[in-house]
Amino acid sequence: MSASDTTDAGSPKAPADGQTGFPSYLFTQGAWFLAFGLQMVLFPYLVRVVLQENEIRFGLAQMSMQLPTVLLILLGGYAADRTDTRRVVQIGCALCAASFLGLGVFVASGHLTYATLIVYALGIGTIGAFVTPARDALLSRVAPGGVQQAVGLASLAQFGGQILGMAAATAAPILGLPALLFGQAAMMAVAAGAASRIRPRPTGPSRIREGGVLGFVASEISGGFRAAAASPVIAPVILCAIGMGICFMGAFAVLLPLIVQSYFPADLAGPERTRIATALGIFSLTFWIGSILSATALIRVGHIRRKGRVYLVSLFTGASVLVLCSLPMPFWLLCVLNFVWGLGGGVAMTLGRGLVQHYAPPDKVARILSIFTLGTMGGAPAGAVLYGVLAHAISPHAAILFPGLGMLVIVAAVTSLSRLWHLDEALPVAGATT
Repeated sequence: MSASDTTDAGSPKAPADGQTGFPSYLFTQGAWFLAFGLQMVLFPYLVRVVLQENEIRFGLAQMSMQLPTVLLILLGGYAADRTDTRRVVQIGCALCAASFLGLGVFVASGHLTYATLIVYALGIGTIGAFVTPARDALLSRVAPGGVQQAVGLASLAQFGGQILGMAAATAAPILGLPALLFGQAAMMAVAAGAASRIRPRPTGPSRIREGGVLGFVASEISGGFRAAAASPVIAPVILCAIGMGICFMGAFAVLLPLIVQSYFPADLAGPERTRIATALGIFSLTFWIGSILSATALIRVGHIRRKGRVYLVSLFTGASVLVLCSLPMPFWLLCVLNFVWGLGGGVAMTLGRGLVQHYAPPDKVARILSIFTLGTMGGAPAGAVLYGVLAHAISPHAAILFPGLGMLVIVAAVTSLSRLWHLDEALPVAGATT
């Protein structure tokens, strides 16, 4: 039995390069991350402050947000290579709008429970597992110029959106939580409309499916793994992405919010507790302001020959910041360190994804990007649970030493054992597909 699947079936006929709707793509990207920047502050606030759950249950809640990505991102990458990616993004934005609206109703009515937040987190994570590879795959098909420049602009839209979302979170004492959640829903509804105006360039014909559906899907996904593992550039970048997931994302999601909360008395009650949401928003803003500044600098600098070297230095910077966060310090100094981490984070996120986009075979871009995302997100659920348990046992300040030192080891291993440190884009790379 065989059948032919058509890529982007039903999508509008793609016009010339200058009419691909790249501004609409950037708006959709920015709106998505604005809503999720707000969520990065409000979700931990709802778990820790509103419901007053302990560190272990907090880690489990953060894991629930990330687990669907681990389980479904490869399927999302396969689907993105063979479906109408624009439509996937549009539907995903609409489903997120409905999810944010539903959570806002629960909060406004006073019926929020831990189980409700877990269901919400699993649903949002599942949507993201399909939208992320579809949105990433669209980028190279709507970019008006070079891929690296388009990745830089998309990173600016991401960081700018997150900054606006976190800035909005600091207004929680004034606006109230329900209003912020309803605003999230409205923003994602607008993003769904913007996604309908994207006009991607067509891809090549899809492979003919041979045999059963499950066997064909497994073959397609394994083909993405083989291509990633065979690349002397992509393979070490994905290894670093795994380290970022385990060490960086777990610490950012669990340990650092707990450290911020430790600056406030445990007996805060009533409206006074919203001060913690404001502090979380300010703290998160410092990271993403650093990220947008460094991403902007990358665009202004233009072509970088030694991308691998700059990428590894940025990861080393982030790992060093985590180690320093274990020391007692004033809140303002903690924010300064987070800003420095953000400077490195903007470089790492932009160059890492750009290297994968550049060296991935054109017919496997979405699948390899989904593997890259799996590497980044795959370790995050385990890290969230592990760091929640460690924080409960030995305090957040002591626990944060583990991810910081762990990432330093990974960076040292990749630097010494791979070609990434010596990568020079003025020279050909053996085994790399451009």
